[in-house]
Amino acid sequence: ANYNSFSLLSLAIVTLLLASQNADALFPVNQFCKTATYKILCTRMVHGATNLQDASASAIKVAIHVANKIRALTPVVVQAASDLDPTMKSQIVDTCKESFENTIEDLNLSLDLLRQGDMGGVGTRLSAAFDSDCLDALKEQGVAVPSLVRIYSRFEKVMDNSLAVAFQS
Repeated sequence: ANYNSFSLLSLAIVTLLLASQNADALFPVNQFCKTATYKILCTRMVHGATNLQDASASAIKVAIHVANKIRALTPVVVQAASDLDPTMKSQIVDTCKESFENTIEDLNLSLDLLRQGDMGGVGTRLSAAFDSDCLDALKEQGVAVPSLVRIYSRFEKVMDNSLAVAFQS
């Protein structure tokens, strides 16, 4: 029985190793995504890029796209906050609108700074772009907006990858 258990365990380990090597063959990681946390997503983000500048720009453009989707959820936030007292609702909606606008502005500025070769500025703006003030304000008031939480989760991954591509060593 011990021999069979050992054999099955060995077979399972070998199978997992082969499967993981096969997964890399099925989903080859882009050269600019080697340090990214979410490598397959990153590879999709930078597809077709032939140099680091283009890969970074592509990643930031994806982040801008996702940020615009977040901003498009403003009416959902307004609706979700409708049961709050008018002052609190107004504060949350204002916080969210400001957060969404600042994120998009920071991402657009990071793209401009990338084109100018100012990597320090790119890092500052990319870091500032992930702003959870809206989610924090909603959570503090017990307001649930599942669609916003889902897209923020994706945005976090996209931003993580954007930073990894722009600042790989």
